[in-house]
Amino acid sequence: MPNMSPAEIVASLKELCASEGPRITTGQIVRWIEKNGGYETDAELIAFAKKMKARQYARLLFYEDEESGMRIKRLWSFRDRESGQRYYADILQLPEERRRKLVRQYAKFVEQLRSVRRAMADYFAGQEFFEFYVGEEAPEAWGQAGKPERNGANAPVLTPGKRRGDNRS
Repeated sequence: MPNMSPAEIVASLKELCASEGPRITTGQIVRWIEKNGGYETDAELIAFAKKMKARQYARLLFYEDEESGMRIKRLWSFRDRESGQRYYADILQLPEERRRKLVRQYAKFVEQLRSVRRAMADYFAGQEFFEFYVGEEAPEAWGQAGKPERNGANAPVLTPGKRRGDNRS
């Protein structure tokens, strides 16, 4: 069977979700991709695995901020828009005042993110504690009037409205 393109693999996952959902394991996804010829040659897989392992190790390097007591990822990856190359920025290389400001902003953001992740995990575990779950109408939160679109698990499909500075239509 010929190799599938990344777009074809992603599109085929819809079929897996329809037949095996709503809960799917990583192992099921791996077997699905193998069955459908979506993996590259062994040499390409090994090269890809090495990149992923390097990224994993980079994510494990932390900076302990003495002022806040927080442990923060030290290396932050980003893609250069022009070259497409991935680079890592070391927050210890930032000027001290800029790093302090970054840590303060990070602390605010990480707490908000934890709350959202907890709420979403609770939702998918069947613990619908909050009003914004199934049945709520919140047009302003969805960027359009009317009820939010629902997926097969009756969870809202999150379609963000236009963000500030986003000029795409």
